[in-house]
Amino acid sequence: MFDVKVVTPGGIKSQCQAEYVQYETVEGGMGVLTNRLPIIAKLKVCPVTIRKTDKTEEKLIVHGGIVDMSGKELIILTTKAERFEEIDPLKTKELIEKLEKEAAAATQDKEKIKNELETNRIRYKYSQTVKK
Repeated sequence: MFDVKVVTPGGIKSQCQAEYVQYETVEGGMGVLTNRLPIIAKLKVCPVTIRKTDKTEEKLIVHGGIVDMSGKELIILTTKAERFEEIDPLKTKELIEKLEKEAAAATQDKEKIKNELETNRIRYKYSQTVKK
């Protein structure tokens, strides 16, 4: 078991003890267990699954960032983190449609719009996995 913290500019989004954490770096998917060799990696906009010591799972979307695993503690520093159930699929779908129109018509900031569009597609995809 190891300590996990997900930290945003607004404070600590999640803090718990875990058996396993799965996330995606810019190099590919990765999962870590207790006593893993130290690693620092850049995260993509991606889902993070935290399997806690009580066998429950917490699932979040992180908006990029850095993961730092010391072996006994894993810290994710990110600009934003959202639990799957916090994402409103209807609002996210509407935002995707708006961004698609903006991307098609854009002459400036096209890359920024594309990045925002991709982030919201990921948010939408994982918001659909929540049973309500």
